[in-house]
Order: sequence, then structure tokens, then C-alpha cells
Amino acid sequence: MEAQTKKAKKSAFLLALSVFLLLFGGVFLLAVFYDFNDVDLAGLLFLISFLCCLFVAKNIYDLTVVAPPGESVSQSSLLGASQALYTQLYQKSPVPYFVIDPAGTIVSANTAAARLLGLQQKELPTRNIFELLRTDSAEHNNFLVEKFRGGIGISDELVWISRPDHREVCALLSLFSFENTFSEKQGLLTLVDITKQKKAEDAKSEFVSLASHQLRTPIAGMKWSAELLQMDSPETLTDRQHKYLSRLMASISRMSVLVDDFLRVSRFELGSFTPELQAVPLEKLFTDIMSEQQETAAHKKIAVKTQFDDGVTDIITDPNLLRMAMTNIYANAVKYTPKDGSITVSYKRAAHILHIQVTDTGMGIPLDDQPQIFSKLYRASNARRDIPDGTGLGLYIVREAIAVLHGKVEFTSTENMGATFEIQLPFAEPQSTTADDH
Repeated sequence: MEAQTKKAKKSAFLLALSVFLLLFGGVFLLAVFYDFNDVDLAGLLFLISFLCCLFVAKNIYDLTVVAPPGESVSQSSLLGASQALYTQLYQKSPVPYFVIDPAGTIVSANTAAARLLGLQQKELPTRNIFELLRTDSAEHNNFLVEKFRGGIGISDELVWISRPDHREVCALLSLFSFENTFSEKQGLLTLVDITKQKKAEDAKSEFVSLASHQLRTPIAGMKWSAELLQMDSPETLTDRQHKYLSRLMASISRMSVLVDDFLRVSRFELGSFTPELQAVPLEKLFTDIMSEQQETAAHKKIAVKTQFDDGVTDIITDPNLLRMAMTNIYANAVKYTPKDGSITVSYKRAAHILHIQVTDTGMGIPLDDQPQIFSKLYRASNARRDIPDGTGLGLYIVREAIAVLHGKVEFTSTENMGATFEIQLPFAEPQSTTADDH
């Protein structure tokens, strides 16, 4: 296309140059051989001026109305083509579009909009769009109306559509204001049908609630029965029976951890984790977490050190989410640190951020595995090789839990030299919260 344009410009230039040389040659010959003594100069000047005006007017006409072959069309043609293209895109778009007035009355709607509402397109004008939609409450519905009238944009609000056939449709509503060509305020509203996604999400949420009870109950029963068997006349059990019973308890424990991890992952993916903020004594929380792994750490002769900031006592956060994240990080440190290794747990405040670190002298994370280490069901290659027991969900849960708390988690690691995991959380003291309440 570019080569053709250059060729056309070159041809036009050569044609114009030829015409100029021909005309100028004629003028030159006329000036040399014609006697102008008897010519009326005033009349000649008038004639030349008339021709120049006619030439200029002709060029303006060509530029604004008549488009040469192969060149761009006129502005009026472009405007008409743009309006036709807009109409085609608006009417045939698979996304439902509505144009409404400040009161919410539908001015126009495309075919997809009529299909989504279950009405004919000719029935939509003069209907109020907000009467065809509902939200969680009437107050929320009124709030959306007031936002629109106040000129505030609305994005991805969950609404339900009231259809004549009573079929339940769930959609995401977006709405913003604009002025039409007559300077009248109107709104462009879109609805994205998410009914299938919402049903799948609700079904998954119901499954998680059901699994939370149905899976944990038999595991608790098996654990209770095994513990009773251990306590009931242990001297009557043979060494082999004690060995089998220990394996049973270990398997029950692993199953319980696996079920809990899967349920946590499901809740994170559903977005059903809402942090419950309260004052959390950090030193006590960390001491409790480390005591849970104390027996394993002592068995491996791991030296555990703590470096706690004396100026930090309590923090406003969700204790369950923070415990969940720290338990996974510390348990990994104990699990992947060999005998006679060391682990250091520390926290300190810097400005409005709480920095929590867990450093170990364990197997570390290979460089090739580091970009995926927070991915779901992913385990580093050396961990899979040396310690097969693991779900690959721990660090994924850490990342999701800290994200809910509006923090972040980072790490540095060198294979065979250990790793350092750092959690950064927004710091809020209980005193500041109390002051705000008053």
C-alpha cells in the first residue's frame, strides 16, 4: 500500500510538472514574439485576476467535495460512514447496551439488551431500567441511582434482572454519564451476563461448606478412636501393633492437614475469606506457632533463635490469617532444614510496615523453581526428590492469606544454603484504633 501511494504521488508530480512546463513555455513564447504595445493592460489584469479566482475556487471545491479516485473521501462522506459503522456496532454488539436519561428511562437499547431482558426491542423505550433490575437491597439500588444522577461512574455492580419469564439472570452493571449532540445529559449502561459463573460459584461454595463438615467429621472420628486405642491398655499391644498404630496416627494427621489445605484454598478462590481485625499479641502468637513444631525441631537438633522488636507488642490484624501464613512458613523451615541446622524468627517495625522474617539453613530453592514457588500444587524439584511428603499448597496459602491482609510476601534463597521469607504487613496499633472509635 505504501509503495502504491509513493508511485501515485510521483505520477501526479510528473504530470503537474509537465503541465507547468507546457504552459510556462507558451507564456514565454508569447512574451518573446508578441507585441504588447497596443494591449489594454487593465483589461488583461482583470482577466488574469478572474482566472486566478476561478482556479482557487475550483481547488477548494475539489478538496472539500470531490475526492479524486484512490484518495480519501470527503468529510461529509466520512461522517456518514462513521455514523453507519457506529449504528452497526451498537446494534449488533453481543454486549447489551442501553442509553438512558437522568431518570433512568431507556432512550434506546440494542438487540442484545432486549434479548437479555427477555423483552422485544420496541418495548424497551420509555421503560425505567432501574425498575427492571434489583440488587441486594432497596437501599443499594437507590444508592446506584443517586451515584448516576450525581455524575459518578459505576463499574461491575452485581445485579439481578427481573424477566417476564421469571428466569433468574445475574449480571454485572456498568454505567457512566455523557452529553449527546444536543448537550443533554444521558447515560450509557452495559450489562454482562454472569449467570453461569454465579451458579458455578454458588455450587462450589456449597460444596466447600459441605466438605468442611463431611470430610472433617470422619477424620476426627478416626483420630479419636486411634487415640483411645493407644490409651486403652497399651501394654497389651505388641511392638508391631504399636508400629501400625503410629503409622495410622501419622496418616490421619496428614489427611487432616490435606483436607484443611484444600478447604482453605477453595475459600480463598471463592473470595469468602473476610479478615476479622483485632489486637494480636505478636510474641505470644509466634511462641505458640513455634511450640507446635518444637518436638520436630528438637528431634533434628535445630537451633531456633528469635529476634523480636521490643517496641512492638500488639498489631491490629486477623489472627487466624496471620497464624495460617506463619505456621506454613515456619513448618516449612523446620521440615526442609537438616539436622544441626538453625532457624531465626524475627519481626520489627519500620515506619507503617511490620516486617516478619523466617530464615533457615535448609536445602534452599533452586533458581529455576523460584518463579513458580507460590503457585498452587507446586513444589521445588529438590523438595520433591528429598522429601516426597508434601501437597504444594503451603506457600500458595501464605500468599493468599497475606494478600487478604493487604500485605505481601517475598523471599530470597540459594540452593543448599537456605532461604529467608519475609512478610510485610500494614502496621496499626490498638491505641490508634481505640482513638478512632472515640
